[in-house]
Amino acid sequence: MVQRLTGQDYLERYGHAWNEPELAREYVERTDRDANQREDGFKIMIGLLPFDSDQALHVLDVGTGQGAVAALVLDAFPNATAVGLDVSEPMMEIAGERMARFGDRFRYVLGDFVDGTLPPDLGGPFDVAVSSRAIHHLPTDKKQRLYRELYQSLKPGGGVFNLDSVAPPDDVLRQRYREAGRVIRGQPRTGESAYRGGGLPGHYYEKLDEHMDLLRNAGFTSVDCFWKRLGMTLLGGYKA
Repeated sequence: MVQRLTGQDYLERYGHAWNEPELAREYVERTDRDANQREDGFKIMIGLLPFDSDQALHVLDVGTGQGAVAALVLDAFPNATAVGLDVSEPMMEIAGERMARFGDRFRYVLGDFVDGTLPPDLGGPFDVAVSSRAIHHLPTDKKQRLYRELYQSLKPGGGVFNLDSVAPPDDVLRQRYREAGRVIRGQPRTGESAYRGGGLPGHYYEKLDEHMDLLRNAGFTSVDCFWKRLGMTLLGGYKA
């Protein structure tokens, strides 16, 4: 179930105006343009999935948005099916367009996971859970609850893989990340920050070690940061 909020209340809970169709499409267009900055992270995510390419995996994509991560998994595993969980009705419409080529291999569930609980109608258990740029909208205690629920929703031998932002270790690196982000984007070293390390409604960032501890506390083993580019990381672990 999705809470019917508007205005600042919606932003405080969900971090962006996902309920506004124009802004949802603008966000998708922006992430399409910036996809090359995360390309290696996505490739590593697919490579870390501990399955043969012909296996009939059942995948959960948390905060699926337009379905981009689910599509990568479905392309890499032709017999896989995926459930995309997201709070945004406009994103569901966009995903309907972009994911139509997968037919009934992809199912979109409109649901709210910001309190750290998964909707009961997802249809698990799952072989793997993936996410990209979504879980940072949960405060620390709710991230912990979500990771525990994901752990319970997975079959043994599966894993969780989250491509998302973490906080810099200190203020010196925070500034270095900002300047490096501008250089990467071809911008001058002054101006609007390309790295958003906090301060926005509905955005919560732990440091790298803190975030990996959340995964370990949920029960995941072999937890690691598998890829990192400034504040953007691929974190995850396995269910023994």
